[in-house]
Amino acid sequence: MTSTLAVGALVAATGCTSDPAVTAPTAASTGSPSATATAATPADAQQASAEQAIVVRYLDAIADDDTAAAWALLSPEAQQFYGTEQTFASSSPSDGTVTPDEAAVLADAELASAEGPEGAFTLVSATTDDLADAWVVRETSDGLRVDDAGVPPTGDSLYEWDNPAAGAEDQTAGGAAYDTTAPASISFASPQSQDQTEPSVVGYPDTLWVFLDGQQLPSIEAVSAGSGKRFTTEVGASSGAGRGLTVVWQTGADSLGWRSSTVLL
Repeated sequence: MTSTLAVGALVAATGCTSDPAVTAPTAASTGSPSATATAATPADAQQASAEQAIVVRYLDAIADDDTAAAWALLSPEAQQFYGTEQTFASSSPSDGTVTPDEAAVLADAELASAEGPEGAFTLVSATTDDLADAWVVRETSDGLRVDDAGVPPTGDSLYEWDNPAAGAEDQTAGGAAYDTTAPASISFASPQSQDQTEPSVVGYPDTLWVFLDGQQLPSIEAVSAGSGKRFTTEVGASSGAGRGLTVVWQTGADSLGWRSSTVLL
């Protein structure tokens, strides 16, 4: 990834493209139904399956360079960030979301789902030995859509990972130094420190929701750090393969959109 985070909107919003509802796959019945098979499937399990299905469709579209299909699966707020499908097509391969090569691998990875605060979204995560990423999926007026706005292409960074030392962008493919003896931490600079007058498209949160390999950890509150904020969370050490740590925050009180950042530990 080559760009860094900035304050300010990109271009004017466009509407979200309508798309058929995503449905979970069903298994064919054979023989007499068992007690388990005849029991009603919980509504939250059905919803999780639908959300995983839309993430797979999104990743398949990215892997196939099918910009129109991927664009149609973005939330209105993510589309507003890009402004046009053409901007999405030119920016998304290098703006910190997911590359076609990564999408091809992650689409075949085991997915895990976890519900966000008060059901506001579901986070769908995928982790392999070498890659980790996660996608915020939520209900919109057009059905389930993905909040996957990328990194603004210009300007100074408003947040950066301190531990692991991944810097201003997601480190989905690993490589950053992670100190297992210290908490994982991420810092946000105050928008005022960047001399910006417009609200930040990245947001300046007070709370982060934390997920480790699809399992929700306790949310964390900001601690003042100079002119900005710092968030820390204890994740401990692991002798196993890579782990995906994701933080999620709402971009602003007046926005329905959410952002996330994932690092591979």
